[in-house]
Amino acid sequence: MSLPWHIPLESLPSLKEKEAPIEATLLKHYCNLNIHENPCEELQTGLMCEIGMNNREPAVIQRLIASGMTVARLSLRDLEPESCSHLIQSIRQAVYNYSAELEYVYPLALIVDVRGPDITTGDLKGGPKTMVELIQNETIRLTADPSWRECGTTECVYIGYDHLTDLQHGDILFIDSLSSGKIKLIILAVGDDSIECKIAIGGTIGAKMTVRLSKVPRECDSTNKKDHESADSISPDSLQQPFEYTEDQIAWAIAFDIDAVLVPNSQTAQDIRHVRSILSEKGKHILVFACIDSVLGLDNIDQLVTEADGIFIDRCILSTDLPVEKIFIAQKVIVSKCNNAGKPCICKAVINEQIPTLCVTDIANLVLDGADVLSLELHYDSPLTKFAPSYDVVRMAEQCIAAAAVICRQAERILWQPKIYGNLELMQSPLEEPTKAICVSAVELATRSRSVVIICLTNSGRTAKMLSHAKPACSIVAVTRTCHTARQLRFWRGVRAMHYFEAAKSSWILEVESRIHAALDYCKAKRILRAGDAYVVVTSLRRGVGYCDSVRLLYASARDTILVE
Repeated sequence: MSLPWHIPLESLPSLKEKEAPIEATLLKHYCNLNIHENPCEELQTGLMCEIGMNNREPAVIQRLIASGMTVARLSLRDLEPESCSHLIQSIRQAVYNYSAELEYVYPLALIVDVRGPDITTGDLKGGPKTMVELIQNETIRLTADPSWRECGTTECVYIGYDHLTDLQHGDILFIDSLSSGKIKLIILAVGDDSIECKIAIGGTIGAKMTVRLSKVPRECDSTNKKDHESADSISPDSLQQPFEYTEDQIAWAIAFDIDAVLVPNSQTAQDIRHVRSILSEKGKHILVFACIDSVLGLDNIDQLVTEADGIFIDRCILSTDLPVEKIFIAQKVIVSKCNNAGKPCICKAVINEQIPTLCVTDIANLVLDGADVLSLELHYDSPLTKFAPSYDVVRMAEQCIAAAAVICRQAERILWQPKIYGNLELMQSPLEEPTKAICVSAVELATRSRSVVIICLTNSGRTAKMLSHAKPACSIVAVTRTCHTARQLRFWRGVRAMHYFEAAKSSWILEVESRIHAALDYCKAKRILRAGDAYVVVTSLRRGVGYCDSVRLLYASARDTILVE
């Protein structure tokens, strides 16, 4: 077999040119940064955007993908199953069109929010359009008595929560307000069917306002009145019913081959186990992300990181439970624990199209802290549309995503690589399984040889995830035949998944070389790899061995890869 990377070592520019040494301390690293250097060519951090009724057209979604979106988020909360099905069709049509333009499969991950019915207030006396103002420092009675369901006033409001009287003195409730901010209530006394509350922060409420309990533990089934049933036992007819229960939403996610589910207000590991039990055998490949938006979830972060496949941080909602000045501490704690465990961490970020400079530091710090994916909140109801009829909200959303991508690339360029390669604790820990040993060796080899990419062949994605855990300085290109694995690897920072679908070769050696061939062509097309660059290949020498058992250091040539059978 003729290998085109067998080129004279003296012709390798990487062996002749001296790169800038890695500074011993972070302070010196920042002192020696060059402000005029270009950002990284390849974006390592994922960008997640919500797809809804405002941007449901395939052409619009394709423009968002071209701008840098790698993960699409769907909220099943306010949509009927038919509308969600149309959204999925639009997303996949956009991916198909974009892949046809690129001439390779573009893996776009899909994540959906799953939740039970929210706790809401009842109707107000005077009709559905009536509004009531709650004045700060006054008191109000919240009741579970059904007789108040349609006649709420400033003195008493109905709450659709069966465990209302189980709350205790000093507990806090938040109610969505029609004005800015949230209404904050502090419980003063608990009665037989009602509670007396002090209005700490006032506001205006209407009918059916969402209520959120703060620092109050909840049972897994407290918001799921439907009898527990696995996804295997759910009939197809239930997919046509409105999404009222978690079971319905998970059954829909399994039916449409969703890559991950997001569990809001995750407080304990039992919340994650409950969702996994509903996923059952049919949905065992679906990733489960825990959303940390309460102090109870933050207190149990260690068990949530262990049990869940990843963590999502919603800092806006978390700020209702935690003092605002402590949010950045919680962010660093959660991101660090995820990085230490090798689990992906998704952080919500807002980019303002009117004053984007205010968001630059926040997005850059998320990247520097180690976030794997940024969930961008894009506003399609911009006030500028009232003053400028020609204002294109979709184009502005594209520009916001593109701006976030540039910020991430700049932040990734100035990341300080420790003097000793990769994740120190991982490198020094006992290597109890062969995959971890091979991945650590590959990262060490890539670091010492100044390789520009690590190419790994994987089926389940486990090898690529472990390589990402070791935090190499270069990109990771994972070649897989499994489509959902290619999409799910979008959640791990630094991993570029490539869906390989060519016809299988007659022998395993030819199959491996064919996949490497495809990966090299991909790297050259994306300008990740140039002639003379070193790269590391992590493969298995036998079919069906179950793990990668070979690490090779190779050098790229200017010629195309050649297979000689």
